[in-house]
Amino acid sequence: MNFENILISSQHLTMYDVIIRVCLAFILGITTAVVYRRTDNSQNCSRGFLNTLAMLSMVTCMVMIVIGNNVARAFSLVGALSIIRFRTAVKDTRDTAFVFLALAGGMAAGTTRPALVVTIFTGIVILVYVLHKMRLSGSDKPAIELRFSAQPEEIPENLYMDVIRRFTGSLSLIGLQSQKLGQLMEFTYRLELKRGVSPQELATELSVLPGIMKVGILSLDQEDLP
Repeated sequence: MNFENILISSQHLTMYDVIIRVCLAFILGITTAVVYRRTDNSQNCSRGFLNTLAMLSMVTCMVMIVIGNNVARAFSLVGALSIIRFRTAVKDTRDTAFVFLALAGGMAAGTTRPALVVTIFTGIVILVYVLHKMRLSGSDKPAIELRFSAQPEEIPENLYMDVIRRFTGSLSLIGLQSQKLGQLMEFTYRLELKRGVSPQELATELSVLPGIMKVGILSLDQEDLP
């Protein structure tokens, strides 16, 4: 039995079929990465995540080709992959959706007809662009992540919260960390700025308060900032 038969005998595929499926998965992965980059409002997506999207479709396609219709092989592969642990947290549910899109593209390329895969994938990409143009985010106000440290014994909470509310339309606490044995607290808020308000104004107002230090702001929607 030659190498080609060893590789594809379980699915009765030719080497040409395997190459076509892997190439199709590569195209779908690259397309997923490009669409993610073009529709990303934050403008700070990592190159590593884009490369991951491009590779994920090919890897998934290869896995589907190896599994084929062999149920025992599928369960063995799931058991082997279960030992993998990912320590990078996905902060945005949108990122998770694109990861699933890359996975689905690879799975489809490895198991079904190319014409059907391209048709469905194209429809999903068009839908993503339509949602991006419609800006279905629930709000058109610029979003930021505000992080600062405060000394609880020197400044009451209502003082700095009054300053924050004066500049924001909505806010939510997403992180709280104790430092220096509780003498210093680090707060992380997700805010939606009011129209006409700049992040610099908010940072300046907070910085002059007694007991407030290390004020930092990360734009989550850079193209909306004034």
